[in-house]
Amino acid sequence: MTGVHEALAVIAASARAAYAGGAHLRVRSSGIVHQVAMTRWLGGQLMPGPACMVGVSGWDPGAAHPDRGEVTCRRCLKLHRDESPTDQMELFALSGADDEPEPEQLTAW
Repeated sequence: MTGVHEALAVIAASARAAYAGGAHLRVRSSGIVHQVAMTRWLGGQLMPGPACMVGVSGWDPGAAHPDRGEVTCRRCLKLHRDESPTDQMELFALSGADDEPEPEQLTAW
């Protein structure tokens, strides 16, 4: 088994080196370019994969390859967009204590 683990480690190290310089990721001949994130692979090795966690043809390390183009995956872009919590819409407007209805104004269902 040691030989298998060593082989997996060499494959994973080679894949990590291919993405080392900020390369993004493209799956086979897809036109979509993904942001890269390290994911767990066979034997606990870390492999580059799409940040959006889209499937990449099983465990095939050859299905993905580096791409220097801009990230075009909507899910990856959404994951890395910097939104402040103030952009959140209010579900319920909080009102002051003066606006609370008197008990007799409440209607029973």
